[in-house]
Amino acid sequence: MKVCKLVALLFCSLLILGACKKEENFIAKVGNTGITVEEFSERVMSAPPSYQAYINTEPGKKQFIDLLVREKLMLESAKQAGINKREEYKDSIESFKEDQKRQLKDYEDGLMIEMYIKDIQENTISASEEEVNKYYEEHKQDFTNPVAVVAKHILVPTKEEAEEALARINKGESFDKVAQEVSTDKISAQRGGEIGPFRKGELVKEFEAVVFDLKKGEISEVVETPFGFHIITKVSEEMLQPVPEDVAKAEIKSIIEKTKFEKWFEDTKKKLKVSVDYSKLDKVGGSDFEEVVEEQQEEQAADEESSK
Repeated sequence: MKVCKLVALLFCSLLILGACKKEENFIAKVGNTGITVEEFSERVMSAPPSYQAYINTEPGKKQFIDLLVREKLMLESAKQAGINKREEYKDSIESFKEDQKRQLKDYEDGLMIEMYIKDIQENTISASEEEVNKYYEEHKQDFTNPVAVVAKHILVPTKEEAEEALARINKGESFDKVAQEVSTDKISAQRGGEIGPFRKGELVKEFEAVVFDLKKGEISEVVETPFGFHIITKVSEEMLQPVPEDVAKAEIKSIIEKTKFEKWFEDTKKKLKVSVDYSKLDKVGGSDFEEVVEEQQEEQAADEESSK
């Protein structure tokens, strides 16, 4: 009997000690919840590095715990007010969960692609020293007497649209005006279609094959590349300093591997029987789509205004 009482007493003592330890672990209590040492440390670690230095001072710790207490107080009060039971709150949580699912899926897909590209780089498209040396000898002039070109281009999705753009220019409209109005390369379109300066090997081969042979101010016919259909004009051409051989060969390695990757991509498209019906793009949009875009723009504007 005495043994039983002793065991019971020891058990109760352990419970009391455990409760004391847990109680001691709280830096602050707010109603039925609190802020533990562990939670405080985690929140400090998640703060920006520049702020962490201040938090680790005595006044910084006090200020930070006061902020966390205020946050807990607001949270507990909100729960007591039943905010978490409102349909608006529940709908927002469900919407957030769906966004998180999409973000997770995007991350999973992105990580898989990133890892696969690394495999391709190492095992499929890696440029050998022999390939680099051969390219250098065949294109030595591009490195010993390099030329940088500034050009303008108009990019559109179809040959018909490109021919219409070229016709407008041939009738007297300025290249800049047509580029601003029709080019799908919106970044360069803002500058009248201007891109560059660039050297050989930096752009797709179909584009380079035309632009480097143009005279200053000359306008090309319609040029097709993997990006669409272009009208090109050369703005300027400048001779550069020779490129050291080691630098040139590093650039050549990138050029060769880029070319190999494009070939791998096109071969894989055929292997997987890729097909695209661009006419279906006309069905994307409409009033619902425009409303979503408008709402997103309004939210972005509101966020920018509130951050001022």
